[in-house]
Amino acid sequence: MKPYLAVIMDLFRAALCSRVLWILLLLITCFLLSLLPLTLERVPYQTSDSPTGNALQIRYAGYDFGPPLQVHGRAPERLVSFAVAWFLDYIVDFMVGFFGVFIALVVTSPIIPETYKKGSVELLLSKPVSRPLLFLAKCVGACAFVFLNIVYLFVGLWLIAGLRLGLWDVGILAAIPVFIFYFVIFYCVSALAGLIWRNAIVSLTLALVFWGACIVVAQSKTVMERVFDTEQSAAALERENSIDQPGREFWKSIYRFGVLPLYTVFPKPLELDNTVQYLLNGPQDAGENIPLHRFRSGAVVQNPYSPVVSSAIFVAVVLGIGCLVSYRAEY
Repeated sequence: MKPYLAVIMDLFRAALCSRVLWILLLLITCFLLSLLPLTLERVPYQTSDSPTGNALQIRYAGYDFGPPLQVHGRAPERLVSFAVAWFLDYIVDFMVGFFGVFIALVVTSPIIPETYKKGSVELLLSKPVSRPLLFLAKCVGACAFVFLNIVYLFVGLWLIAGLRLGLWDVGILAAIPVFIFYFVIFYCVSALAGLIWRNAIVSLTLALVFWGACIVVAQSKTVMERVFDTEQSAAALERENSIDQPGREFWKSIYRFGVLPLYTVFPKPLELDNTVQYLLNGPQDAGENIPLHRFRSGAVVQNPYSPVVSSAIFVAVVLGIGCLVSYRAEY
């Protein structure tokens, strides 16, 4: 066990020597400082149903940022839930989730290629280490490196949301393991590509292409299921009849033999948001029509644990392939 811990610690020492860790911490600090002028205030507004109502006005450095966020017909305490939903959706999910994963992949993509380049790998294999476990130790080290930065980022976001916006919500801190798992899904692809081609650019490019492919497949499945609704609602029949017969059969074949198998095999990162929200808030009340966070338009999560299980299986299979490639490779 000690040799593999030494491999992980060597990764952190290399990051400190190259100043990558300090640069990331500096960028995170600048991002957190840029959010300090952000405030969220309750303001009145006029509606057709009642002369006054409650709304939330986003302000940045004292200036209004967009129109007020209206919560029709809700008690003032519901504004807090709406504000938490807004912060989680736009700050944590979009800004941190998308750009954070991208930056994490950019920073960690050279780790595996540099480990297995000529000269480095021979030195590592001269120690009493297993080839597959060496590959896994490097992957764990990369995830630990990202975890350190993510904890700093999300704790900072939690403090800003509480001190500046009055939103002390555990959902922000609960996003830490989800973010790490989200990163692991695509980093395992990057690690496998780096092991095979030993090129950081190829490793990063394939991970980003796979990320885009997961989004395209998931969105294609959603759109096709709306058009070819299995329940054949009136709206679905109207949409389906608007497509000519040959075209309809073609797209149905694309769905059955292309999109659906890929969706089954691929991880489901977009659905992880719904899983987390389900765990935090429970099932959405059918009597409520509140656009809280990821439950948009009254969406109901049928099986909240399915994307976690399928994504975990995908990660295990990809890492297993990486261990096999590492074991059989000649250095």
